[in-house]
Amino acid sequence: MVTVLTLASCEVEFSPNDRWSNIPVVYCLLDQDADTTYVRVQRCFMGEGNQYHYAANPDSINYPEGALTVLIEEWNTWVDNSGNFHPYGETPRKTYNFQYAEIDGKDTGFFATSRHPVYWCQTGGQFDTNSIFRLKIVDNATGDTIAKGETRLIYGNLRLSSPNNVTHFQFTGTAGSKTCDIRWSTITNARQYQPMVRFFYRDFIVDRSSIPYDTTITNHYIDIPCNRVKSNMRDPYCSTILEQNTFLGEIKKQLEGDTCNKNVIDTVHVYIHCCTEDLAAYIYSSHPGGSLNQEPFTYTNMEGGLGIFAARRTHIYFPIKTPLNSQSDYIRALKELGVGF
Repeated sequence: MVTVLTLASCEVEFSPNDRWSNIPVVYCLLDQDADTTYVRVQRCFMGEGNQYHYAANPDSINYPEGALTVLIEEWNTWVDNSGNFHPYGETPRKTYNFQYAEIDGKDTGFFATSRHPVYWCQTGGQFDTNSIFRLKIVDNATGDTIAKGETRLIYGNLRLSSPNNVTHFQFTGTAGSKTCDIRWSTITNARQYQPMVRFFYRDFIVDRSSIPYDTTITNHYIDIPCNRVKSNMRDPYCSTILEQNTFLGEIKKQLEGDTCNKNVIDTVHVYIHCCTEDLAAYIYSSHPGGSLNQEPFTYTNMEGGLGIFAARRTHIYFPIKTPLNSQSDYIRALKELGVGF
């Protein structure tokens, strides 16, 4: 993360080449359905000259192991007359202590990839959805909390009304502009939603050189994201459409040149990803252009630092049947892609 000139959420201004100060950049997203929670902590790099050199140097952007204590506190809450939640008590009901690790798999780019430090804690099934969560980054040399943030979780029973296993997952309308309507119920604290359709298929390879024939079946899937939808937090439902051309186009793109015989699985999974207001604001304010140059306003909800501490849900999905009749429009359209169906 490059140094940000002005923070939209707290109106703090500083010069990227001013006297050095310990300003961490923090990313953490809570998901009660995930087995492990990760916190990414790095620091703003500051100095004269070519900023690409700082970004490529791990010592410029990473804190050394043992320099920080990272923890999340889970607090009991009370609700005021307006329905707002507040923490109460002298101490948190639970504290999650995070461990330091270095992992591989960081995307290539301007920033150093030789070290990718993260802090992690196994949290699956432990979060109380009624609680308030506070993230704290402590400088071990001074004992000071140098950054902190607060969030609540997303919770409730989300229902998918369309498509469903009566109407099935299919596209309707006129040729060339067919769509699938996706409609779901909203849940508490979710500000932005993005449905995703997971399309399953399997390679079906028959080796006819032996008797009996040797058959190899390999399962695969392709994820097709839909448009993002911002909820007004009042309406009980949200909806969007997935165009058939988009759906088929992504499948063809992923399988281009692969003409292996394939079978279509009789089910797709419709995922409903969602996130809180803070993460939605962060997404809308970010401009991923592959450049170190940033717009002068960037959203952050970290006190004392930059970054985002928010909540999301990425594991909510619904298995929906698909029409497998060989004469159905759904199957016919897949066969016309020419990629082995």
